[in-house]
Amino acid sequence: MKTIKIMDIILVLVILGFLSCEKADVIKEDVEQQSLEEDQNVSITLENENKISFFKHEIDEVFILEESNCSNCSVLENIIAITGKELSEAEIFWALSKPEDVVPAFLQMNRVLSKTSSKPQGWARNKVQKYTKGFENPTPSPVIACKNSNFTSAIAGGFLGNPEFVKLDKKPLTYSNFTNDCNNLSDDMCQKGKRYRYSATFNNIKKWRGKICARSVQNSNNDHYLPNIICDSPPCTAYRGPVLYFEFKKDGVWKPIKVSIQQGIEIPANKTKAYSFYKNASKKRSYRIRVKNAMKLDEFDFMMDKAGTDSSGGSTGGGGSTQNEDVIPDYISINDNNRIIVDFTNAPDDTQTPRISIHRDALKSNDSMYHYFDNNGNIILPKNFCGIRVKRAGSFQWQDKNENVVNDSVFNKVGDLNNYGEYNELYALEGIEFIGPLDNCKDTNSNWFFKFPLTHSNSPTVFTEPLKLIIEGVDSGSEIIFLE
Repeated sequence: MKTIKIMDIILVLVILGFLSCEKADVIKEDVEQQSLEEDQNVSITLENENKISFFKHEIDEVFILEESNCSNCSVLENIIAITGKELSEAEIFWALSKPEDVVPAFLQMNRVLSKTSSKPQGWARNKVQKYTKGFENPTPSPVIACKNSNFTSAIAGGFLGNPEFVKLDKKPLTYSNFTNDCNNLSDDMCQKGKRYRYSATFNNIKKWRGKICARSVQNSNNDHYLPNIICDSPPCTAYRGPVLYFEFKKDGVWKPIKVSIQQGIEIPANKTKAYSFYKNASKKRSYRIRVKNAMKLDEFDFMMDKAGTDSSGGSTGGGGSTQNEDVIPDYISINDNNRIIVDFTNAPDDTQTPRISIHRDALKSNDSMYHYFDNNGNIILPKNFCGIRVKRAGSFQWQDKNENVVNDSVFNKVGDLNNYGEYNELYALEGIEFIGPLDNCKDTNSNWFFKFPLTHSNSPTVFTEPLKLIIEGVDSGSEIIFLE
């Protein structure tokens, strides 16, 4: 019996020994796997505070994302400019990393095929850095997100032709392709105001380039802070700013480029951030940028370029739908303040096209044959219009850039279009109108005509300084006609 017991004890000890060895092997395997996962992304922070991250994506692909605090200091743009040719992800890491930095396995260069393998590690690091004071939008500023001329001057990895997708100066309040997302969020998220989502997609492509400039506008009218009920000491609030995502489609499902940025990138309060991205794929895929949790006054610029498209062009955008985003020109925005504004004082960079803001309800007048909404509530404007006529407005006036009223021998002011002197309600009923070099009309008509009574004549309108036309008293009883 004693022999049996001794044998039992020895057997138990042997089993425990095996189990401990197996557990040790499991732990070792977990550590190696964790180390392997950690090796799948690596970041470089430069002296100008730009951060370039390399994410291994799928088996043999790498996604590069650069974060910067200025709109024209991207090293991903500058490195292509100084080399004059496209570089691989491994060559970019070699050019920007420090000589003492370890090169991850997934970024090892093919020294036979590489164009830069003969150069020392970090050879471009100092050459491509720009040092700036930040963005061009101190508060208050007419610049929305980034300055357009800086933002559109270059793209990560170099343009692949004309940029396929450019959307500038966008806010959820005025750009209808931002979609109210409160039905998909908790009640807490929307208690300070609506939250919006947006996405833009390129289908079936092999090369994806782009940049996003985003500003989280934090104030009492655009409050991103939510009450935090789990709080011992004030301030008991939690910030929830707009979040950016970079995604690809696999097996019919949208997935984040990398697990480490699966939760997205949140834009800090009252900060502007620029993100440049660079992606070469081994096979055609669909990619998209996505925004969530934006509030009505947050500001965005978007630009994307592509190569290796499907026959249809493969570009979609607007809240995840396939709606053509060009149904609203970039210079037109939508407002809720019962006005139509034609603003030459704040024209987009390097253009003479005014910003035009239109009251939302006037586009869906029940009394009008002109109805500009589809069945899903999306605004659809006619293409290639050259002017606008407004019927049943209340009044109008012109202002200079300092908001002083201009009422002189050229520019008129009418306080009540329903009782305008000898004309009585004529121009309220028949409408006030203007035409000019908008969109495709620029080649055939270089003059602006703000017809009587907006000005005192029907001749071409000559501006000696930029002005702003404000048409007030516009609502669902008004009627807007876009003139060809």
